[in-house]
Amino acid sequence: MSHNPFDKSYKELSDKEEPLLENQQEEPQSPPDNNNNNNNNNNNNEQNEEYDENILRDSQNVPLKPIKRDPSTYKERNLYNSNDEIKSDDQFMTIFSKRVTKAGKALAKTGKTFGKELEEQIKKNNQKIETAIVDGFDKTIVKPFQVIGDNIAEDRKRKEEAHDKHERAIWVKDKALISKYECLDYVTIYNQAYRYELFKNFNKLASDNEWLRWIVSFFMGVFIGVAAYLAHVGVSNIMELKFDLVKDMMEIDIWLGFLAYFTCNTVLATLSSLLAVFYEPTAAGSGIPEVKGYLNGTKIPHVLKMKTLWTKLLSMIFAVASNLQVGAEGPMIHIGAIVGNGFSQAQSKEFGFKIPFLRTFRNDKDKRDFVTSGAGAGVAAAFGAPLGGALFSLEEVSSFWSTSLTWRSFFSCMIATFTMKLLQDKSASLQGLMIFNMGIADKQFAYKILEIVPFMIIGVLGGLAGALFTAINVRVTTFRREKINKIKSLRVLEVFIIAALSTCFQFWLPFMFKCKPDLNLVKPGNTTIIDIGEAKQFNCEPNHYNELASIIFASNEQAVTNLLSINTSTVMNNERIGVPALLLFFVFYIVFAAYTAGSGISSGTFVPMIVIGAAYGRAVGVIVTMMLPTSYDIDPGIYAIMGAAAFMGGVSRLTISLTVILIEVTNQLQYLLPIMLTVMVAKWTADLIIHPFFDILIQMKYIPYLEPNPSKEMKLLVCKHIMAKKPVYVCEKETLGNILKVLKENNHNGFPVVNNDNEKLVKGFILRTQLVMVLEKHSDVYVANSPITYSHMEYTTKLTWKLPTVHDFHFDPEDYADVIDLTDIMNITVITVNVEFAVSEAFQLFRTMGLRHMPVVNEYNKLKGIITKKDLLEKTCEQKYKDFVHQRLGVDQLLHEGDDDNKE
Repeated sequence: MSHNPFDKSYKELSDKEEPLLENQQEEPQSPPDNNNNNNNNNNNNEQNEEYDENILRDSQNVPLKPIKRDPSTYKERNLYNSNDEIKSDDQFMTIFSKRVTKAGKALAKTGKTFGKELEEQIKKNNQKIETAIVDGFDKTIVKPFQVIGDNIAEDRKRKEEAHDKHERAIWVKDKALISKYECLDYVTIYNQAYRYELFKNFNKLASDNEWLRWIVSFFMGVFIGVAAYLAHVGVSNIMELKFDLVKDMMEIDIWLGFLAYFTCNTVLATLSSLLAVFYEPTAAGSGIPEVKGYLNGTKIPHVLKMKTLWTKLLSMIFAVASNLQVGAEGPMIHIGAIVGNGFSQAQSKEFGFKIPFLRTFRNDKDKRDFVTSGAGAGVAAAFGAPLGGALFSLEEVSSFWSTSLTWRSFFSCMIATFTMKLLQDKSASLQGLMIFNMGIADKQFAYKILEIVPFMIIGVLGGLAGALFTAINVRVTTFRREKINKIKSLRVLEVFIIAALSTCFQFWLPFMFKCKPDLNLVKPGNTTIIDIGEAKQFNCEPNHYNELASIIFASNEQAVTNLLSINTSTVMNNERIGVPALLLFFVFYIVFAAYTAGSGISSGTFVPMIVIGAAYGRAVGVIVTMMLPTSYDIDPGIYAIMGAAAFMGGVSRLTISLTVILIEVTNQLQYLLPIMLTVMVAKWTADLIIHPFFDILIQMKYIPYLEPNPSKEMKLLVCKHIMAKKPVYVCEKETLGNILKVLKENNHNGFPVVNNDNEKLVKGFILRTQLVMVLEKHSDVYVANSPITYSHMEYTTKLTWKLPTVHDFHFDPEDYADVIDLTDIMNITVITVNVEFAVSEAFQLFRTMGLRHMPVVNEYNKLKGIITKKDLLEKTCEQKYKDFVHQRLGVDQLLHEGDDDNKE
């Protein structure tokens, strides 16, 4: 009978109680042993090998059932098998082999058991050591540092919360100060009355009075040129008389000279301050922030009055003549803007006259364009740079521009420059308002391509110095606003102290420097001796001059001339002024100019910027000449030009207009490329540190100003987040009593017009002044409204004069029920936005179209809120976003914030 070894093997595996451990092989069991000799053992081994091979071969075709292992039935397997047992008939070698085998197995088991116990003990010890180390590290190092870190984080959180709370408190206070300003109405009020007037004058619409605008621009330019000439005549004559007096006194005694210089400067500065502080406070400062704010759409009281013009002109003449670190170019921008406004309106409340044929320009939009042209013409007359003046208006002061305005602005600048030049030629002893007498350039001293590197260094230094100038002035303005400006007498006293200290430094600092011979260093082989016309003898003997006195004890024109003097083929000006004198002058001027700007006098900062930049630029040029061989022909005068451009760019961030102005006034076209490069480097450097100087002044004067581009917070907010909810409105057909109630209980300047109180569907918009005029008409004649009782032309004319207030009307209470139809009066071209409209896009609409109000509606055109210019200020949106951040709102929550308020 055949024997199947697989059946036996399978049966043994299935009936086996002891499961095999994973990865553990069972030792082969010997078949029954019938013989006790060695031959039988050998035969059994061969059979076992064949037996194992059969199992492995046959098991590949039979699926194995899963073995169920029960740990409770586990029995330890015997260490020895039947082959290890010693039998009585075993020979000596067999017995010895079996004993050695058994001893080896016992020893192996003992070693395995000991190894496991040792491994477990090592693991336990390692775990104890690791636990001890971790616990010790946590207690001694981690926890103390963690506590310190938590304290730092908590302290930082408290400081951030306190800072945000403080910033919000400041903003609430500033917001109240900003609210005192009104906005201008640049959008045409397109209503039925206006359409009726257009229909009657349809044939005249094509011309649009464009020829009249050119005539007004011409007379504007002439008047601004005359004003610039008068300013220079006043400054030049006073300065000449003053320095002649001081020179005569110094010849008698040095202390008499100082006393004369001190008295003249302090008296002139005090007179300037008295005019700007007590007579017309709006005339103080340069006026550039106010003009920029006005052209951005903000109505600033008294800023464009004729009284402000002549007060500013006189105050500026006295301030510049007192040798304070100020200039006349900034006030000329304000003066030009006032002239533009006056000629466009052709009327004066002070003098009580009107020119009827110019009444078509008596609206905010046309007034804005003429003010823009006038501001550019003021710059053109001051610098003698018509193209630069027009570009200055475009780049710096104007927020709204058009092609037609470009031509008229350039025309006004050209006429102003021509008038100034014509009057200057009539007076041989007088030159332009700003003198840039550099000399005649020589191609031999043109810049080399390698000099681009020091020019870029000058640009970086200009950006840093410009940021420092702005930072100093911001701190001073904050201090002045909190401690000085509240009392007018303190403002005058401050100007007196500034003039006194400045005079002392200007007079005594030059004594630190030795006198130099009154001749230029000439090139080898040239024996020509040329006198330095603008050098100051001061305390020196004849034919000698004091290098520091030539720039500090001098007028702005003389200082600029000495700083910008260039080399020629016959004269070398490299050592005209040394580096120590230039650096000392730079420190003195930047400190006093930064402190004086914004004080109680009419003054500008353009000339101080030029002087400061030229000083450090020339110092860099002198240093470069010392470092490089004389064969390079380095000209420090050119470095002074680059320094002036860099510092002005670092403070004002002007680029195109600044470059063109410097090219026009210096007549150095060959330096166009390095000036452009230097200005851009200075601008980029300063942009990384601080905001532009004039933009910061606008914020500190609380003038609502919309920047050219929306802020990053506006891109996340929607209109429902910033709008004023529950706006005050009027209906299309409103009662007289309701109109009176709305006007008396609110100070708003505009109201949405809806169909009725229930649906509140937006139909149009009406201004407060329109309602006042309707009440004025209704108080005269008690008839229903019609185009006859409301004339758009009459409204725009009266708007420039003082309208009555709502408290001036005295209606009979019985008339309160009278219904007034506003359909023909309201502006039907009102622009509305949805509650989900992005704030950044609403900002663009406001900025580009010059809007004043923007009603917010839902998807059914129902009135939900209103947005004004002050709601779109960068600081307002920033504070609103911070409020949402403190609430820890996510993006989805932020988008749905305020939805409950907009449900039907």
